[in-house]
Amino acid sequence: MKRHLILFLVFAFVIFAASQNLLNSQADAPKKTKDKSSSSEEKKTTFTWYKYDDGLAKAKKEKKHIMLHFYTNWCGWCKRMDRYTFGDEEVKKVLNESYVAVRVNGQSGEKVKLDGKEITKRQVASMYRVRAYPITWFLRPSGERIAPRQGYADAEEFLYILNWVKDDLYEKTSFQEFVKQEQKKQNPKKKENK
Repeated sequence: MKRHLILFLVFAFVIFAASQNLLNSQADAPKKTKDKSSSSEEKKTTFTWYKYDDGLAKAKKEKKHIMLHFYTNWCGWCKRMDRYTFGDEEVKKVLNESYVAVRVNGQSGEKVKLDGKEITKRQVASMYRVRAYPITWFLRPSGERIAPRQGYADAEEFLYILNWVKDDLYEKTSFQEFVKQEQKKQNPKKKENK
């Protein structure tokens, strides 16, 4: 039953992401340019990326969910996600408040400690069956896996995911239902006009 739920969640993430990327691809570019110029005047929020072993220990201690992001140096979509998604002020705010952000270069030979043994970051990526980049896994504070989000996610979609996971809403409602509820809260008049 749990496997079916996880598979459904992964499938839901992929479907939602594909539809959002198609609908928003043209609208994103001007918005990002505008946000970039206005954010230079504001105080910028920062957050810390942790190594895999350090992040898991910190999350367990602080009882925070883990956002585990796999990337490579050559991946264009990874760089775009760094710039636009992880560069978004709201995303950084939610990550600071509710998550321990862990970043792993899936092709690195750099070593981390896991259960008293040293393994490479490449081996960590293999443990999560990472085959393409970027991919973002969400974990409980204990390190137990919840579900992955494969591919690029813009800031708007990523905020929905972060808010859905941080309050354990994935246990109660599907991602699609959560997004619909949030959109109704944000645009109550839109539904009335239809």
